[in-house]
Amino acid sequence: MRRVPAVLTALALVLAARPGTAAADGPPPHAYHRLDRVGAALAKDPLFVDPDVAQALGEADRARLRTAVGTAARRLGTPAYVVVIPNPGESEAQGRDDAFLFMLHERSRRDGLYVMADAHGRLESEAFNVPRRGPSPLDEEPGDAAPRDHERPFAGLADRIVRRLDGYAAAPSASPTLPTLYSSPDPFGQENALTPAEPEIKAPLLTGLLLAGPAGAAVLYWLGLGVLALRRGGRSRSPVRRKAGRQAPARTEPSVRWLHRHGAKDLGALRRLLTTTGAERGRPYAVSAYDAAQILYDDAKDDDSKAIDLVGAIVLARQGRVALTRDAESPPPPCLVNPLHGGSVVRRRVPKLDMRDGALPKQLPLCEDCRRLAERGGLDERRLLRIPEPDGRRPHTLVPGVWRDTAWGARGKTFLPRVMRYLGVD
Repeated sequence: MRRVPAVLTALALVLAARPGTAAADGPPPHAYHRLDRVGAALAKDPLFVDPDVAQALGEADRARLRTAVGTAARRLGTPAYVVVIPNPGESEAQGRDDAFLFMLHERSRRDGLYVMADAHGRLESEAFNVPRRGPSPLDEEPGDAAPRDHERPFAGLADRIVRRLDGYAAAPSASPTLPTLYSSPDPFGQENALTPAEPEIKAPLLTGLLLAGPAGAAVLYWLGLGVLALRRGGRSRSPVRRKAGRQAPARTEPSVRWLHRHGAKDLGALRRLLTTTGAERGRPYAVSAYDAAQILYDDAKDDDSKAIDLVGAIVLARQGRVALTRDAESPPPPCLVNPLHGGSVVRRRVPKLDMRDGALPKQLPLCEDCRRLAERGGLDERRLLRIPEPDGRRPHTLVPGVWRDTAWGARGKTFLPRVMRYLGVD
């Protein structure tokens, strides 16, 4: 035990000696090289096709698109641009096409209509200070967002882009506005940084290898072994294997940042599905769920006291996707032990979760993992989702409001209408 302070001091000196570890250093000059390259090319030609996807458009299609871009720009009264480029998850935009367009606009400092196609043939568009009424996220934008044949992602790409350009040009006039990016990618170099509430922070060896270099990794290695030995009372040093049915700590005690990030991802997934799926019975629920989830996310994203509303946004966005993919008028309620587990598959009474205050119904909707855990008698209050709040965490069953009152949809069939009333939406 006496050696631990000395080891920690040595570790601190190793980390402090490394150049470029301060968060204030900012991104290096090359971080946005690709964006600057695309921006410079668009200043000369409003159509940019990256060499890596040169096969996406033939010469005839490129000539046609340049004509369509020029026509759209004249009708809009602002520039129009088309970018065809891969956008992998390790890019500066972390695979998000909307974020790429926002970053491109910020770097190039040129307003206008930007239409992007990625390596999978998916379309994204953003209008920056364009005097047109933009489409609602729930509207079917002209030009399908995804290719009809995923085996041939570029088939019909030029047609879809032309329809997207024409759709914006034909939209009703309106005052120019700037769109909103609801969640930004992580800062450069911090894409895999974790908050203390997330489980990967328990891997000191890997963190040391990545951040401290060989010297720091050696220190972290011996420190990690020592801490594990102390915590585990001299048990074997073999890796801890998570038992079946046990939920990951990041899901049981998510950080507000985790909720922000996953809320944005789930909203984006539902938005894309709404534009590409024609489910008839499930669409009304999905549209209403999207409306409610977006309002919840917008209201809660800057208020740490509303973390449970971020959970609600995630649940509704996921339910909307279930309604579309299954074409179901009303998707099942989420797992009531932890709504972030996803949809329930069964209702069971769990004696260890019988609550006198009536926060949970007697028959609990459970996900598959929780069902298995309940059968073994291992499902208790420790598995409940704990909501981060300014004064600490508490189980979601103790947070007053619409989510507790409706038991996340487990009571009756008025879950979504109750949420809409809570938001003041008729």
